[in-house]
Amino acid sequence: MKNIKSLKVAAQAFTLRNLIHLYKMCHSGSHEIYIYSKKTMCKIKSLIELETFRMAHNEKEYLIVVEGTKASQLIEKFQNLIEPAEREAL
Repeated sequence: MKNIKSLKVAAQAFTLRNLIHLYKMCHSGSHEIYIYSKKTMCKIKSLIELETFRMAHNEKEYLIVVEGTKASQLIEKFQNLIEPAEREAL
């Protein structure tokens, strides 16, 4: 059964390193990634597309949505990864 889980991420915490970690985690488990800014939504099919979206949509925060069987675990891992960067952003 597929699950859907989302997480708001501060733009300053959404670094290239964190993008790569998120993409690898989701890609290895055959999960779908969607990213939302205030005006746009994109289904991410490649790492380049994810970085291009981030560069093209300069926002204060993004909404990351993961769809798949272990979506909750992936969002939790990603949240633990970005928490230090989000604290620095405040």
